[in-house]
Amino acid sequence: MNVSGTGLATVLKVKEFQEKSSQRELAAIKVNRETEEGKLGDLEQTHSSAIAEAESVVRTSAGDMQTARAFIHSLAHQMEQQGERVEAVKQQEDEKRGELIERSQSRQMVEKLDTRRREESEKEDDRKSQRVMDVIAQRMKMGFK
Repeated sequence: MNVSGTGLATVLKVKEFQEKSSQRELAAIKVNRETEEGKLGDLEQTHSSAIAEAESVVRTSAGDMQTARAFIHSLAHQMEQQGERVEAVKQQEDEKRGELIERSQSRQMVEKLDTRRREESEKEDDRKSQRVMDVIAQRMKMGFK
């Protein structure tokens, strides 16, 4: 395989850039997930408080009871929607994590290929040097006879 060192270096830089880009994107998704989970937690706390208040307060009118019930129902609906958003972000996070793993493995493969290429090049240089030394030694021997 006739691959130049600069070609592999360029490929390696691209792979490293892609990996770092995926890392940044994953970090942003994690922050987004934490934010969405925080919103869900706030809604759950508000929902629990509203239920506790509705159970403890004696309503004087049917309108007050209906308003409290509508509020609790609205919170339950918001919690359901927020839960779906959290799940969507978690799925996005899992997909990005998989992408990051693939990119990391790809970069490592290129690094190994580059290392192997350099080692083979060094061995070839050593063989060439040894041949030159053998030729010089042979000529010196022939010159002394």
